[in-house]
Amino acid sequence: MSEEQILITRYSSRRLYNTNSSEYVTLEEISALIKNGKNIKIIDKQTGEDLTKQYLLQIISDIENKDGNVLPENMLTEIIKSYSNATEKIMPDMVAKTFEFYQNQQSEFLKHLNTKSVNSFTDKSSSELMQDWQSKQFGLMKDFLNPWDKKETTENSSNEKSSLSDKDEIEILKKQMSELKEELNKKK
Repeated sequence: MSEEQILITRYSSRRLYNTNSSEYVTLEEISALIKNGKNIKIIDKQTGEDLTKQYLLQIISDIENKDGNVLPENMLTEIIKSYSNATEKIMPDMVAKTFEFYQNQQSEFLKHLNTKSVNSFTDKSSSELMQDWQSKQFGLMKDFLNPWDKKETTENSSNEKSSLSDKDEIEILKKQMSELKEELNKKK
């Protein structure tokens, strides 16, 4: 994201005003600013309440309605299920780490894909590789978003899982990424 923050105020009429450019904006225009790397903050003009998350969710919802099934329904359902009293404090951090992991894996995959001298989307084995990679990505996201789906043995083991340090979590992620790379190399 760029360093510059664009402040957008919402008036009581629900119109959004970009204070940097001194003009009214739509959600589509805000989405375009975000895609261009701008840092957006949306506040209510009267109360000063930060409405940024609310509008970001609205933009995602609009994309879902317009462009179709960008986010799988079962993943959205799992996110909602994960918002219980016991997990809502760790959920935002877990989603952020999962998405960061996903972005890193995608970047590595695309870097590898771009080094091939032939267009990898045209041959059948590469297409199967892509489908396999996508299914593994979805599985990883689901496992990270809802780790309680797996068997919980005792109360102690669940306490141990929640007390993993950042370093331990990173090591687990590195191991999973290494396993995925091995799987991808086997498919070549």
